[in-house]
This record gives sequence, C-alpha cells and structure tokens, in this order.
Amino acid sequence: MDLPEPLPAIWTDALLARAMPEVVANQRVDRFRGEALRLPLSALGEDDRAVALSLYDWLGAIESITSPSARTLPSASGLRALLDAHPTRPQLRAMQSFGHATPARDSDSLVAKVVHDVRGGPLTSLLLQLQIVEAGRVGPDDVLRVHYRVRDHRKIMRAALPGIDDAGRERDQTLKQHDVGLLTEKWSGATVPVAGTGGERAVRVRLDQRFEGTVCESCIEFTALDRVIYNLINNALRHASDGGVHVVLSAVPIGAPTNLHVAVANRVDAGEATALRRRFGGDLGGLFAGGYSTTGSGLGLRICADMVGNAFGVDDAEDCADAGYVGATMSDEVFGAWAHWPLAGD
Repeated sequence: MDLPEPLPAIWTDALLARAMPEVVANQRVDRFRGEALRLPLSALGEDDRAVALSLYDWLGAIESITSPSARTLPSASGLRALLDAHPTRPQLRAMQSFGHATPARDSDSLVAKVVHDVRGGPLTSLLLQLQIVEAGRVGPDDVLRVHYRVRDHRKIMRAALPGIDDAGRERDQTLKQHDVGLLTEKWSGATVPVAGTGGERAVRVRLDQRFEGTVCESCIEFTALDRVIYNLINNALRHASDGGVHVVLSAVPIGAPTNLHVAVANRVDAGEATALRRRFGGDLGGLFAGGYSTTGSGLGLRICADMVGNAFGVDDAEDCADAGYVGATMSDEVFGAWAHWPLAGD
C-alpha cells in the first residue's frame, strides 16, 4: 500500500517563533497536580448522572477489549462484536442531551466547562470512529486509536467528575512520570473523523516532536494536559479548511527548558480569517477569554486558559493570554494557537 503524502508544514519557523515567548514564569509554590475544573458526580442532575455512568461503563468495556497486551494487538473482530451487542447510536443520542438536567448559572460556569469536556475531548471523534467500525471499515491501527481515545476519555471523566470511579481516580493521583512519547503515540499520523455541515470528513494530523523527556508526574496531571491538547486540536480539526492539522511539541526556553510548548495550526477559509481579524484585530489571545465561536460553545479555548493558568498559578484567563502562557496568531490564512505546560521536575 502506498504511503500517504506528508502534510505540508503549516507552522513556518517565522510563525512558530511568534508563538514562543522567551519566558513564562511559574508562579506556583507547589506543583500543580491536575486537580482543576472538576464537579462531583453527585452535583449533576439525576438524568445526567445516569448518562455519565452509562457512558463510563460502556467505554470501560471497550477499553478492556481494545487494550493491547505485551504480545498482541487487539483485533477488530472483537471490537465489532462488542459494538454489535452494545451499539454506538444510543450513547450518541444520550450525549446529545447530557448537561440538560444540570442547570448552569451561565455559559462560563464550572458546570458548563465540565459538561463541555465530558461531551467533547476524545469523545467527539471517538463516537464517529466507532460508527465507522460498526460499518466494517476498520484495521488494527484503527482499533489502537480507539483504545487511546477511550482510555483518555475515561481518565478525563474521572478527573472532571469525582465520584464516578474513586478507585480509578486514586490510581490516577499516584506519582508516576509521563513521557512526551505518550502524546506522540496517539497523535502522530492520526486521521480523525470530523462532523461538519457537509457530512463527515477525515482530517489528518501531522505531529513534529522536538522534545524528548518527562512532562507530567501523575496520570491526573497528564489528563489535565490532555484536556488542553484535545481542546486545541479539536478546535483546529473543526476549522481546518485544508492541509490537515499541524502540531509541534517542543521545550522552551531553548538550552534550559522549563516548559513544554504545544503549538497547533490549521488553515481557515478566507471568510473566517476576515471575521477573526475584524473581531480581535492583532490580539487573537482574546479567543482564550471564551465566548467566541462560529460552530461551538466557545468554551474549548477558555478551558485551555483555565487549565494552563492553574498549572502556572495565574488566576485570570485574560492575564494568562496577555503574559503568553496561551495565545494565538495568524499569518495569511494559517491560524495557530499555543499553550505552555510546566515540565516535570521544575
């Protein structure tokens, strides 16, 4: 089989340089352990609790059957048999109503943010991918991608909804180093199904890894970083007009790195580029204050600012953007967004 042509390098060196402030200070006394943007399961309305528990258990069954062993990769036939018995569509319908039974005071409330990440994150593309599996279009690599997304989303649910799995959450809090390779294995060369007005389309991800080393010190901290990266990439996937999505992982400052730098770029159509410039001028960092979206809630980038702010001890999303902890830039019709994360052992 012919290998696909490589994606173009959307991040030019000049554009990437604009996304890398020399220094962002860590203002925390104690290392951030990932305990942020969480809502007790008991705080959800009764119907929402039932949906969350059903989803978590269903994903658990998929995680078990798709988990690779030391000797073998999981088979597509086993996953298809499970989905024949427990299909995707009822879960998809349930998630469309998730959050309706739990009043949120406003669109920027903790409830809205938790609901956003439980409905989004890896789950956005996972449900589409599982429907593709049900249709019989699946190979071993696809099953492994399913495993990564299921594993990640169950961790996000444990982090966001304390009480859904106390034993699992306790394991996630155990100190355990997490290497940058855990990001590379699930994003490098990934093709992600994306729903849009014209129907489903596949968007490819190009990942440039320019850093080797430990990033986080526990599963729950790594899950917080995952919530940032999934929101950045999901935003790029949704708006990518062509050329896929280009992710760069590097460490800054060069020579004596203290932070992981995650940069995500995509091309946008001319109308969207014009709308962004009209709304924000040259200060696209305002996107991270939340409230602006052409197709979604506008919360995804705000959640990134909240999570990164928690990691560095910066309370306000606008301060987080102003100081360069998160940000965005545009050159012609290439939109780029970035976030910093304190490396382990700082």
